[in-house]
Amino acid sequence: MSSVHDAGLDGAVAVVTGATRGIGRAVALALGRAGSEVVVVGRSGQASPDPRLPGTVDEMVAKLAAEGVEALAVQADLSDPDQTQRIVERSLAWRGRCDILINNAAFTSNGPIMAVPWRRWQKAFRVQVVAPLQLCQGFVPGMVERGGGRVLNVSSGAAQSLTPGLALYSTSKLAMERWSDYMSLELPGTGVAINTLRVDRIVATEGFHYVLETQGEDVATGGQGMSGVMSPDEAAAHVLWMVSQPLSWTGHTVGFEDITRAGGPSVPAG
Repeated sequence: MSSVHDAGLDGAVAVVTGATRGIGRAVALALGRAGSEVVVVGRSGQASPDPRLPGTVDEMVAKLAAEGVEALAVQADLSDPDQTQRIVERSLAWRGRCDILINNAAFTSNGPIMAVPWRRWQKAFRVQVVAPLQLCQGFVPGMVERGGGRVLNVSSGAAQSLTPGLALYSTSKLAMERWSDYMSLELPGTGVAINTLRVDRIVATEGFHYVLETQGEDVATGGQGMSGVMSPDEAAAHVLWMVSQPLSWTGHTVGFEDITRAGGPSVPAG
């Protein structure tokens, strides 16, 4: 088993939120294929699947198991503090530690800033800001004690733009990026790497295809067209590159092209 102090992922315990579909699903599969044991976290379970989109935590664990990957399903809604805490408790009961935490789950409600009800803002900040921090507070102390670990927060290019209708998503993702910076600032020399991937390309997730099929290309791409659209597997390759860097590589917020320039996977031509 590789040590958490090196760049290897073999034998690491990884917790991935939003892992039933999209980038999270692709990341969970990529980590499993790299030798990690995976805690699959998502809202959709066998008894309560999403009515519109495929994928449950049970199906993901079965798929990983079919590939010889040890995995644990944790059905949890990050908008609920108790369910979020259950992720920590069940993960630690399963393997006693978390070496890699991927905070990927997200919530948005598009519309003008005055038209989106404040309760949806509250939910977005809970899912994108407070719950990931709660998971860090549950897992990072163990990483510090062991002398190493990785946290990767998945943000969005929306955090750096003023796009009509995306105020809620943009603001909450920017808040996530900011506390990531502070956590990195406050944990120097601990061996815990805190980094953020800014998803600054359209990724063709199941949700993207649903919007494409029901509302058309203009809505699905924000008028940008299909040029440069990435697959979830391509996005996951960038995540894998980030969590394979030495533990001294910390405090970075990078987009896909930044990773390519640093020697990581390439991105589709835009």
